Amino acid sequence: MAVPPVVLVVEDHGAVREPLVRFLQMRQYAVIAAETAGEGLDAIRKNSIQAAIVDMRLREGSGRDVISALPAGVPVIICAGLRSDAADLERSRPYTRIVQKPFSLMSLMDTLEVLLAEANAEK
Repeated sequence: MAVPPVVLVVEDHGAVREPLVRFLQMRQYAVIAAETAGEGLDAIRKNSIQAAIVDMRLREGSGRDVISALPAGVPVIICAGLRSDAADLERSRPYTRIVQKPFSLMSLMDTLEVLLAEANAEK
């Protein structure tokens, strides 16, 4: 059996984070959840992350710091209220897409699977 991809979820709103974590786990992903940018940065230092779903606006810190700390080849989905909050990251970083809030879990999953496939095809 293949090792499940490790997905970092950085989202400060529990009402968004918790269902997303459960949804990913139901689809056989290993999930590391973080509520703050600091927790996300700590998770990056301690784990091998294969993908990340990061909220841009966090109560403590910025999603931008978390995204910048990830290696360039790690797929990232940026959750943003406004595309303009992260358009520069989407343009400059490979395997990076913005998903506007509110989002559907199914469309988020489709985006994650496409990004992981693209990144794995390049290896």
